Amino acid sequence: MTLFEFSVYLDRQPTDEEQDALYEAGFDDSVVEVTQGRGIIHVARESDSLVEVILSAFNQAKHAGFDIVGIDDEDLVTLKTIASRVGRTYESMRLLASGQRGPGDFPPPLSSHGPSFYSWSAVAVWFETQLDERQQVEEQKRTLAAADHLLRARALVPDLEKLSGLTA
Repeated sequence: MTLFEFSVYLDRQPTDEEQDALYEAGFDDSVVEVTQGRGIIHVARESDSLVEVILSAFNQAKHAGFDIVGIDDEDLVTLKTIASRVGRTYESMRLLASGQRGPGDFPPPLSSHGPSFYSWSAVAVWFETQLDERQQVEEQKRTLAAADHLLRARALVPDLEKLSGLTA
């Protein structure tokens, strides 16, 4: 068994009574808090499967009347953060991302306005496949990032089943 730890965002701030309902729904091993008006549950559970832990948290929140709308992870990063993680300068990363240096095909930013944010998991794969530089991204981090993207998509499109063909 492995101890899996992560935090999930609720669709709203729980009242005191709703915090009790979350506890009774199965979050007796977790910490529920409110930060900046957001409901957050810090999950720490032993299991053989991270996916099982994520799904159990999702179902328990649903049972208590909440939706989980995201998972707190460190996948969304700026070029400055990427530069720090890979031991390069910001300018080096800017040139790689713009295609002015390196092999090209750098993962595109996930944002289109304002600061550019990239998926650390996608960037780490790019470094490994394009530059033969292995980055430390555990499978657990990739699973959490993927689950976060799916939960955020679900929050945007409640009837996500209509788009299920995109995951096939």
